[in-house]
Amino acid sequence: MPTNTQYVAPTNGEGRYNFQNMRVGGPYTITVKYVGFQDKKVENISLSLGQTQTLNLVLNSSTTTLGEVQIVSNRDNVINAERTGAATTINNRQISTLPTVSRSLNDFTRLTPQADIKGSAISIAGINNRFNQLTIDGAVSNDVFGLSEGGTNGSSTGASPISLDAIEQFNVQIAPFDVRMGGFAGGGVSAITRSGTNDYNGSVYYFYRNQDLAGKTPADLLKDGEKRTKYENFTDKQYGFRVGGPIIKDKLFFFLNGEKTESITPLGFAPGQAGSEFTVEELNRVAARARELGYDPGSFMDQQSDAASEKIFGRLDWNISDKHKLTARYSYTYGETTQLSRSPRSITFSNGAILRESTTNSAVIELNSRLSNTLSNNLILGYTRVREPRSAPGAPFPRVSLALPGSRTINLGTEAFSTVNQLDQDVYTLTDNLNLYAGKHTFTFGTHNEFYSMYNAFIGQAFGDYQFTSYTNPVTNETTSALDYWERGLANGMTYQYSNTSNPREGAKFKAMQLGVYVQDEYQMTNDLKVTGGVRLDVPIYLDEPLENTDFNSSVLAQQYNVRTNRMPKPALMWSPRVGFNWDVNGNRTTQVRGGAGIFTSRFPFVWASGAFTQSGVLLDQNRLNTPSRQEPNVDFIADPFNQPKRAQASGPGGNITVMNENFKLPQIARTNIAIDQQLPWGLVGTAEFLYSKTLNAFSFNNINLVQPTGTLAGADNRLVYPENINDRKRLPQYTEVVYINNVNKGYSWTATAQLQKTFDNGFYGSIAYSYTEAKDLNPGTSSQNHSNYYRVASVNGSNNLEIGYSPFNSGSRIVGAVSYRKEYLNRLATSVSLFYTGQSGTPFSYIVRGDLTRSTLGTSTSNFYNLMYIPRDRSEITFAGSEAEQQAQWTAFNNFIESNDYLKDRRGKYAERNGARTPFTHQFDLKILQDIFVDLGSNRNTLQLSVDILNVGNLLNKDWGTRYAYGNSYFDNTFSVMDLTTITSENVPVYKFSLKDGAKPYTVSDAAIGGSRWVGQVGLRYIFN
Repeated sequence: MPTNTQYVAPTNGEGRYNFQNMRVGGPYTITVKYVGFQDKKVENISLSLGQTQTLNLVLNSSTTTLGEVQIVSNRDNVINAERTGAATTINNRQISTLPTVSRSLNDFTRLTPQADIKGSAISIAGINNRFNQLTIDGAVSNDVFGLSEGGTNGSSTGASPISLDAIEQFNVQIAPFDVRMGGFAGGGVSAITRSGTNDYNGSVYYFYRNQDLAGKTPADLLKDGEKRTKYENFTDKQYGFRVGGPIIKDKLFFFLNGEKTESITPLGFAPGQAGSEFTVEELNRVAARARELGYDPGSFMDQQSDAASEKIFGRLDWNISDKHKLTARYSYTYGETTQLSRSPRSITFSNGAILRESTTNSAVIELNSRLSNTLSNNLILGYTRVREPRSAPGAPFPRVSLALPGSRTINLGTEAFSTVNQLDQDVYTLTDNLNLYAGKHTFTFGTHNEFYSMYNAFIGQAFGDYQFTSYTNPVTNETTSALDYWERGLANGMTYQYSNTSNPREGAKFKAMQLGVYVQDEYQMTNDLKVTGGVRLDVPIYLDEPLENTDFNSSVLAQQYNVRTNRMPKPALMWSPRVGFNWDVNGNRTTQVRGGAGIFTSRFPFVWASGAFTQSGVLLDQNRLNTPSRQEPNVDFIADPFNQPKRAQASGPGGNITVMNENFKLPQIARTNIAIDQQLPWGLVGTAEFLYSKTLNAFSFNNINLVQPTGTLAGADNRLVYPENINDRKRLPQYTEVVYINNVNKGYSWTATAQLQKTFDNGFYGSIAYSYTEAKDLNPGTSSQNHSNYYRVASVNGSNNLEIGYSPFNSGSRIVGAVSYRKEYLNRLATSVSLFYTGQSGTPFSYIVRGDLTRSTLGTSTSNFYNLMYIPRDRSEITFAGSEAEQQAQWTAFNNFIESNDYLKDRRGKYAERNGARTPFTHQFDLKILQDIFVDLGSNRNTLQLSVDILNVGNLLNKDWGTRYAYGNSYFDNTFSVMDLTTITSENVPVYKFSLKDGAKPYTVSDAAIGGSRWVGQVGLRYIFN
C-alpha cells in the first residue's frame, strides 16, 4: 500500500476474518500468520468502490519444507461474490484513457449500458433523471432541490461538481440490494476521491479546442448552392493541477486539486445560414418594432453561449492508529454561464438569454474504526452550501413570443423565468454504519439522515409574458400574421405574476429533514452462495408550513379534496425491504448467477414542494388576459415592465395555488434483477441481465380548479372538450390553476442487457454491450414548476385525463462499446489508443396540434402545445381553414406528409401516441490518442503526455457519417407541432391550418457544438510525476 496503512483482523473460531472500511484502490498485501504454520502472503490486491473481495487461504504446517508462499491476486469486478444487481465500475485507468472533451462524469457514466445520456441529464433504467443520486466520498452531492437538469450542484451552469483529476474511481449502482444504498429510484452514482501517499505525485494539465478543431456544416442542412462552413470563432480551455503526498510519512497525507474552465460555444442556425427557417427580414421587423418601443432586443445573428468554472478540492487522510482512520475533505465549485438556444424553428434575440451563477461549498469528515475483533464502525458527516442566482442581460422588458407559420417561434425580451430567481440550499448529512461479525453472518445496523434549509425566490413572468399568434377571419378567410399583430401591439394573451407583499423578491423559505434507519444480514450460507437481506425505513419530515389562505381553505373545493394551503404532507413511513443473492454455480468463479428483489425510495424534489409555499394564493398573485375563442387578438401590449396590469380584483387571494395530499408518499419503485455472468475463452466475461421496475408511488399533477368536460369534438376526432368561455371553466374564478399533487401507482420500465467484457490485460481493455429499455409513465415530471408539470404532457383529452404512455426516458436500443490499448516501447515512449462507440435509438417525441384543442387551458401561455394529433383516414375527417382551393391544397400537403411518414401512415384513424415516434437511430465513434514521453529515475517516473480527443470521429472521415438529430420544436418537451388550430366552430368542429413546407421532417439535423453532427476535437498537454 503506497501509504503503508495497516489493517489488522484476527480470525474467529471458524477461521473467518473481515477487513472493513478499507480505502479504495491499492495495491494491498495480505499476510496471514499462525503459530505452527508457515506465513502466507497475497500481493497486488486492488479494491473497487462498493464491493468486497473474498479471499480464502489455506496455511501449510511449518514442519513441511515449503517456504513462504506468495500469491499475486487480480481483481475481477464482474465475477465477484459481492455483486447482486446491475452495476458498472469506472476505474482511474478508464477515466484517464477513454475519450472525453467536457471532462465530466457523464462522459464515463455512458459506459453503463442501462444509462441514457441527453446533454447533462442522465436517465438510468428508464427513470426520470431527478431520481438519481450522486455521492462523493459517501456524502450527498446531487441537487436535492431538483432544479438542475443535470441533477448535480452546479450543473445548471454546465460545471461538473468535481474535477476528473480528483476522482479515484466511481460506480453506477442500479439495483444494489444493500439497504445502505438509498435516496434513488433510477441509479446511484458513487465517487471516491484521490488521496495522498508516502510518495509525492501529481500532474499539471491544459486542454484546448477551437473552431479549427471541429467539422463543417452537416451536409443534410445545406440548401441548393450553400457551402459547408466552420463554426464561428470560439475557444474552450481547461487547465489545472493535482498534487498529493505525505505530511507525516505513514501517518498523515494530503491531496490538492485545482481546475479552471473557460468556454465560448457558438450557436448554429442563424438566419440565412444552413438549416434556419427564419429570414433576416422577419427578424428585422421584430427588432425594429422593439426599438420603436425603446428596447434593444440584442442580436439575432452571431450568437454564443459563454461559460466559466473554477474548482478547488483538498483532502487529508490521517492514520490515527491501526484501529482508527480519519478522512477530511473540502471542495469549492463556482460556475457561470450565459445560456441561449437556437434551432431551425425557434430563435431568441441575445438579450433574451439566461445568466446563471452557481457556488457550491462542500465539506466531509469520515471516521473508520475497528472497535473490537467483531465490531467496526463507519461515520460520515457532511455539509453542502449552494447559492444559485439567475438573471437576464439587457434592460428589463416583457417577454414576447411570436408563433409563426411552419411551427416557428421568435422570442425576445427578458427571459420569462429569470425575472426573480434565486436558490439557496444548505444540506447536512449524517451517516453511521455499525458492522457486527458473527460467524457466517455480517450484521449492519445503520442510519442515514439529511437535514435541509431551503430558500427559493421565484416569480416568473414578473415583467409580463405576451403571446402573439396569427388569426384567420372565418368570414373573409384572410389571415393576419403574428408579426402584424406585434407591430399593432395586440397580443393573443398575456401573463403577469407579482408579489403580494412589500418584498418584490418574495420566495419560499422552509426547512425539512429525512431520517433513515436500516438493518441488514449478509449471510454466507455456503462457500458458493451468499444471501443478503435487510430492510430500510426512511421518514420525510417538513418542519415548516406555508401561509394559510383562509379564502381557499374554506371553499367547497378544498373541502372536497381535503386540502389546505398551510398543510404539508405528514411524515410517511417508507419501508424498503430488499434481498439479494450471489451463487457461484461451479465453485470456481467461472459461472455466477446473481440477482434480487426490493423496494427503492427516492427523494421528492424540493422544487415541487416549494410550490406549496410560494403558490398559496397569498404571497404571489397573477393576472392572465386571453382573447376569447374565435375572436381577433385584443390584449393590449404594454412595453413598460414595471407597469403591467394587475388582476382586476385588486385585493384578496388569487393566482396559482399548489396543494399536496396530506398522505403523500415519496417516489418508490419495486425492482427485480436477475443476471448470469460467465467466464469465456480469451479472458472474456459474458453477462446477460434483466431488470424490471414497477411504480409503487409516483406523482400526479391535476388542476382541480378545472370543471369537468362538457362535451366532445364533432367528427372522428371526438376528444373531450371544456366550456368555451374561459371563466366558465373555473370552479373558483379568482384562481387559475389549483395544482393538486398526489400519488399514483401507474408506470413501469424494463431493461434487458447482454454484455462482453475484458479487463485490462497486457495493456488491453475491451467491452461491448447491447441494452433495450422500455419505459411508460403517467406523468414524467420533466419541469421544475408544478403547473408546467400539469400541462406539459402530451395527451388526447387534456392534462386532467392522462393515460399511461411512453416516457421521454424510454431509451429503446442502446449499444455501447469501448476498446483501449497501451504499448510501451523504446524505453522512453508509450502510446495509448482508445475508441468508444455509441449506437442509440432516436429521441422519442409526440406529434401534436398547436392550439387549445380541448379548451382546457385557464390561461397558461404554452399549455396549448400538448394536444396529441388525430391522424385522419381521409379528407372527410378533417377541416382546414381558407377557401376551397386553399383547403384542398392544405389537405394534399398534409396527406403527403402522412404518407411519407411510416409511423403516421400506420396510425390512420387513431391518435398519435405520447412519445410514440422517434428520431432516426444514431451512431457515434469517439477516439482518444495519448502519447507519453517518460523518464524513469529509480522508482519515480516523469511523463510528458500529449493527448488528442475526437468526438464523432466518423464525421471527420466522412461528412455523411455521425449525423445526429433533434425533434422539430425544440422549445417544447419532445413534441413536433404538425399544424395549428385556427378555431373551433359553434358546432364543435376544429378548423386547422397546415403550413409545413413540402418535404418537411419532424426532426432536424443537430448542429450543437458538442453532441451534434460535426466532429469535435480537443488537444491536451499534461506533465505527470510520481
